[in-house]
Amino acid sequence: MGEGDPGSLYTERMLPEQAHPRTFWEHVGRYRFARDFVRGQRTLDIACGEGYGAAALAKAGASAVIGVDIAPETCEQARLKYGLDARVGDAQAIPLPDHSVDRVISFETIEHVDNPAGFVDEVVRVLGPDGIFIVSTPNRPVYSPDGTSNPYHLVELDEPEFVELLRSRFASVKLYSQFPRSAPWWSLRSFAAEKSPWLKIKGFWRLSTGICPELRPELGQEERSRVVDRILENTSFPATLFNPYVVRPRRPGSGEQPYILIAVASEPRPIKT
Repeated sequence: MGEGDPGSLYTERMLPEQAHPRTFWEHVGRYRFARDFVRGQRTLDIACGEGYGAAALAKAGASAVIGVDIAPETCEQARLKYGLDARVGDAQAIPLPDHSVDRVISFETIEHVDNPAGFVDEVVRVLGPDGIFIVSTPNRPVYSPDGTSNPYHLVELDEPEFVELLRSRFASVKLYSQFPRSAPWWSLRSFAAEKSPWLKIKGFWRLSTGICPELRPELGQEERSRVVDRILENTSFPATLFNPYVVRPRRPGSGEQPYILIAVASEPRPIKT
């Protein structure tokens, strides 16, 4: 199966009504990032799950949005709950014609496929010549240094492997990061780091959670039910300083150690047949 055992994905899916707050806000942050790339564009959301992200992209101005997921019942739920054009399909055999979309969104999918290169080939096949691929994956050295943190992942990549995979099919790859585990004390990103040196200062956690509500450990059902609205909202300053879910440009040599890597890959290279 292109995305591994479908049952494993149920454990991995972000269900807004049930997810841990960190998982909820991580997904919200990624779709907030993606929405600015889709206005006026034909957009495909691979492994769309129940469809909250694809629904938000449609409201953000995409000209058309298609969701693809391997689980038929999940696609049915996406159609019923959000009116989404959700189609059953495998990431390594995307059920769309060649060059039929302008944007492909793939969050936390590539680690579930047994042939990442084949998946990227399929993305290139369905993208138009000016298409853009926005893709995230766990950063193995931080997320799973011993390779055993998540039994549902078939492949985990480090930063060079992730970039090399994408550059084999795209002329331009821009890298971003999300949720820093650590960052040097002199970096502003240290305010949002899980192991922030500023946490040693009395009152810092109370201050940060007061400024950035997304850090609070509780997440009510009303908030969960408004996941699409949350994606369409902006995080304002100074909350952005403390918000680990904001997607930020990756800066080589910064010393930041992020849990999640995100790439914006453009200028797809034609696949030789």
